[in-house]
Amino acid sequence: MGTLVSQTLLKQDQVVSFEAPMQEFIDTLSRELDYNAYALRSLAQLFRSSESVEAHEFASYTNLVMSQFGNIVAMAYLAEPDNQTEQPLSQTYWQGASSVAGLSSYDLLEKADINKLYKRLSDTRRAVASPIFKLKSNDHYYTFVIQRVAEKQGFVGILIDAGFTLEQTLNNQINNGYSLFERESGIPSLVFSKHNQVISGAEDVTSGDFVATLNFFNRQWLVSTYQNNLFHHKAAYSIIPVAAFTLSLLVVHLVVQAQRLKLANREKQTAFEDLQFAQQRLVENEKLSAMGGIVAGVAHEVNTPLGIGITSMSHLQEMMGDLRKDYDNGCLDAERFKEFMETGDEMVSLSLNNMHKASALVARFKKVDVISSDANLTPEPVVVADLVDSFIVRFYNEYPGSLVTINANIDKSAMVYTYPDVILDILNYLASNAVSHAFKPEQKHCEISITFPYTQGNTNTHLLLFKDNGTGVEKALLERIVDPFFTTCRGAGNAGLGLSVVYNLVKGKLNSDLNIFVDEGLALTFELHDLNK
Repeated sequence: MGTLVSQTLLKQDQVVSFEAPMQEFIDTLSRELDYNAYALRSLAQLFRSSESVEAHEFASYTNLVMSQFGNIVAMAYLAEPDNQTEQPLSQTYWQGASSVAGLSSYDLLEKADINKLYKRLSDTRRAVASPIFKLKSNDHYYTFVIQRVAEKQGFVGILIDAGFTLEQTLNNQINNGYSLFERESGIPSLVFSKHNQVISGAEDVTSGDFVATLNFFNRQWLVSTYQNNLFHHKAAYSIIPVAAFTLSLLVVHLVVQAQRLKLANREKQTAFEDLQFAQQRLVENEKLSAMGGIVAGVAHEVNTPLGIGITSMSHLQEMMGDLRKDYDNGCLDAERFKEFMETGDEMVSLSLNNMHKASALVARFKKVDVISSDANLTPEPVVVADLVDSFIVRFYNEYPGSLVTINANIDKSAMVYTYPDVILDILNYLASNAVSHAFKPEQKHCEISITFPYTQGNTNTHLLLFKDNGTGVEKALLERIVDPFFTTCRGAGNAGLGLSVVYNLVKGKLNSDLNIFVDEGLALTFELHDLNK
């Protein structure tokens, strides 16, 4: 009876203090790997939605992705080989993180056996991952994943630091190390080990205390983990059989049980804190879901005016062909020629207008990336009241017939070291957004107010408040309002880039936070502080 009780308690302790938390960590690790698949798909979508991707556009996009995914250390675009049997795959674009700055991209692709991966892609439309490999120049373990963009459009690939991926999640207090195995032809083989356990003979998957399977694209990994001896209570429970026939068995059992529960609770708390940290990282990674919207938004917004322009020019080309036939046949009269001129003027005007729309949209989209632009700007002393007055004059020049009134409540003595052009751009975008979205057509009293410093309800004396008395925004939309291409009036010709640019300017140039809330209309605050300190 005592032995049965001891074994039962040991099993329960193993589950509560080690197996259950480790399963949570494995689930978190699996989600991390799933997000890598999304990053690869988003890169493929970038090339599908554009006829050509420039090198600087590729670098900007991939740097943003790698900043969100710590385990993705390089991203590549590989051109389609001319001859599938002889010409090997070669890189067209390659962008690596600092951790692989000294490594040769050609060595990495050769080590990943890129041409073998390419042959596997011929049998599937899904992404294909290489076996985990290690370079002689460092102690990291990598795997390379490629996916076809589209038929005859090349391939995209990501280089993943497999060791870093596991270390970020499995390096915790309840785990005393782990081993990674990779299944090849149904047989698991050891890739690397990170533990201090004494293993007699060859190490295999069953050597650990907990084994879990991770599916990574077309590969299957096995993780074998070892329990920390500090959290193992076999010695404590071994005394239970000795006292099984005495009254002290109950006392010892209660004491040990209480200690076990206390320790398990402490372990759970630590594991919960680790899980919270991992969840916060996942929340940050979910921001990349906006990338799919950006790519789709650019394609939709640019294709519409381009499509109209192409249709107009095609129609004009047909009309010119008909006109030439009439001329060649000697049946071209004045009325027919006049009709051609009038319709041709309409087609050309329609095409030009839509080409200008497409050009303006591309120019506006480029302004989304404001953090890396104007890097040589230096802060200068700015009198806030004078700067706001300049903005008001510019606003009324741009909207001469506008019914909107701008009221400025600015401390005349307020001066900060900042970027005046950046602040003017922010105010222009906010005013344009208010004119387009805030006020209903039947609203008679339309007002924009600018206050600095805004101190109501806070002690910060450097806040600038910009607000309108319009219709406001639903609170459910406030979190998405600064996403690129998010707009509630897309049919009216709005692209949804204004507040996204404002957010990037405030965060990237003014080193401040943009706070958005509803106060009668829409209100926004950000901090104007000295940038020369």
